[in-house]
Amino acid sequence: MEAREFLKEINRMCSSYKECTDCPLKELASFSGYKACRIYMLNECEKAISAVDAWSKDHPLVTNEMKFREVFGDNAVNSILVLPPSDIKRWLAQPYEERK
Repeated sequence: MEAREFLKEINRMCSSYKECTDCPLKELASFSGYKACRIYMLNECEKAISAVDAWSKDHPLVTNEMKFREVFGDNAVNSILVLPPSDIKRWLAQPYEERK
């Protein structure tokens, strides 16, 4: 994992948890709080990188564009102008199984 990718993923991981108690890095060492997390990453960088990499693989980034293309297909960008926003919102909000 490159440094830029690691920083993006660690920020995404930190923002996905409301409390540090649920963080995967918390399980690796006995600490709590943001500063302790950063100190741990400095001291145990290989373990921190592998933990963030594992979390990143378990929680892939899904954008609205990816959801939109999955629902409406690759040509959806051209046809977006004819769809009312309420329909788009309804389709993206429904679970995927219900759409089939």
